[in-house]
Parts: sequence; C-alpha cells; structure tokens
Amino acid sequence: MTTAAAQQTRLTAPAPTRGPAPSHSPPDTRYAPGINLARSLGYFSIGLGLAELLAPRFMENLTGVRQPGLIQVYGVREIVCGLGILSSAQPAGWLWARVAGDILDLATLAAPMAQGGEAATRAGAAGAAVAGVTLMDVACATGLTGAAAMEG
Repeated sequence: MTTAAAQQTRLTAPAPTRGPAPSHSPPDTRYAPGINLARSLGYFSIGLGLAELLAPRFMENLTGVRQPGLIQVYGVREIVCGLGILSSAQPAGWLWARVAGDILDLATLAAPMAQGGEAATRAGAAGAAVAGVTLMDVACATGLTGAAAMEG
C-alpha cells in the first residue's frame, strides 16, 4: 500500500541546511501531486504520436478518420507535447496544449460520426477514448497549474 506522499515527486532539490536542525525551507516541501501522472501522459503522448506518424493507415481504420496526412500532423503534435511534458520541470503548459489537442481530435472525429455506418462506430469509440484521456489531461493540468501558482 503506497501513500499519497510516497507517490509525490520533488520539483526542486532541497536547500542545504546549516547546523544540526532539520531544514524547513520551502524547497523541502515543494511537491506536485500530479507530476507522475504528467510523466505517464507524456510517454502516452509520444507513443500515440509515433503510431499516428508511422502508421496513419492503421489509425484511419481504427478511428474512421480518412485523412492520413492530418493524422500524421496530429502525430507530430502529440510527440512535441510529450517531449515538452517530459523535459519540463513544470509541465502544466504542455498539458494544457494536450487538452487543446484533445478538443481538436474530438472535433475531427465528429465528421465520420456524422456520416453514419462503420466509420461512425469507429469514430464514436475513438471519441470515447479521447474523452477519457481529456479528463485525465484536464485534471493533471489543473493540479499542476495550482501547484505552480503556489510556488511563485
């Protein structure tokens, strides 16, 4: 059983303490509860982006979106956001970029849903998956935005 405190990751290194007393300086207490989720979303974003970039026809069949060039562009967007999340000490901005991309993805999936048939079924399933990830992106971005506001 892990505790919430054990799952948190330090944003900054602790300041050295002078003397025998323990340090109670602010850097010792700066933890971001959502940083581990942010990293997971960063890796997910890179994986999804690679799939979109390298296998757009597969993604077409999976989602019902019949625009391989657009799917590849979305793949580049996902990779950039993932790399931004993983390389940033405070990735809230990159997570908000993912949220914007999720909204764009949902709008793109609306076209095949309107056509009906099998494409609509596939787009609906993809839309449900995107909606779930969007909720995680929003929750994580909101938490990290709040943590960054408390720091400075």
